[in-house]
Amino acid sequence: MKKERLFYLDFVRAIAAISIVITHFNAKFIFSDPPMPGKAVLTTTVGKIYIGDWGVSLFFIISGAALMYVYNEKCELKTFYKKRFLSIYPMFWMAYILGFAYFVIVNHVIPGSGLPKWRFLFSAVGCDGLLAANGFPTYYLLGEWFLGVIILVYILFPVLRKVLNEKPVLFVVLVILSYAGGLLLCYKGPYPVSSTCIFVRIPELAVGMFFGKYVRKVNWKAAAAAVVVLILNQIWTSLAVFSRVLSIPAVRDIRVTYVGAASFVVLAFLSEYLKNAVTERVCGIVSKYSYAVFLVHHIIIEEVMRRRDLLQMSVLESYVMFAIVCCIIACLAWGLYFLHAKVMKQLTRVGNKKVI
Repeated sequence: MKKERLFYLDFVRAIAAISIVITHFNAKFIFSDPPMPGKAVLTTTVGKIYIGDWGVSLFFIISGAALMYVYNEKCELKTFYKKRFLSIYPMFWMAYILGFAYFVIVNHVIPGSGLPKWRFLFSAVGCDGLLAANGFPTYYLLGEWFLGVIILVYILFPVLRKVLNEKPVLFVVLVILSYAGGLLLCYKGPYPVSSTCIFVRIPELAVGMFFGKYVRKVNWKAAAAAVVVLILNQIWTSLAVFSRVLSIPAVRDIRVTYVGAASFVVLAFLSEYLKNAVTERVCGIVSKYSYAVFLVHHIIIEEVMRRRDLLQMSVLESYVMFAIVCCIIACLAWGLYFLHAKVMKQLTRVGNKKVI
């Protein structure tokens, strides 16, 4: 039986997708030389953490919630992995081919030129961005490190689901141990970028899985507790007495985890009061095209903004450019989604004819 579509899943996914687009747009100002944070649109932080970290945290939580909601009762491995494969790779490959062609034809640049050809395998499996983010050059073009980590999440999910369903206490213990191990691996071991480490993201996935299994609607008490967490985080991170604690590298990741989880609870609670025909439609559309947006947005932002003198740009012009970038992203994301649907439909027809 088909599962009922839950509005809070679309609502949080839409917010997370928009926050990631904002992040990469603002990054062109924040990390420029000289930095120009005053030209960033809307905000660069949420809950005293970087907006990009916040959006990614929401994505991991929503992934756990959605997967557990759909596969709580039954998870046939062959069917699960087939669906995950089809949900990721065909569209990624199409976007990569188009992106590669764009760089060659328009920019007269061959991505990854000079690298060993065998490293293209990392692009084929969607892990090029993850490796590139950790200092290993690849033929990376789009998808970023998040795609590689979410692929690992899908690989691990059936195992985590089984443990959660059969031994929830053991599940909690394993999550805590993996989190501690991940932080040690990153800050005392060889793993260079903690935010891209699957073990550091496991707690966010676990929060989502608990939510998808046990919670259908957030009550006011849980929402109030989450608000208290966010307020306390706002207070203690503003006090000078905690400056030494905040300078500890692992604290950043811990803050991302609990701020992301608390934000998710608050947003899920608010979604019940914001639900109407308009918000359902808008969030449904953004959620539907979120993967296509994820694949195309970074290249579009880079290509549009590198053609403008950001130093001479006013704040108003920054917002106008952001609106233009969003329109282009929306059009190309729709085009990629449409192309993917057409290609997959044709492949299905060919496959059915061969079977007959």
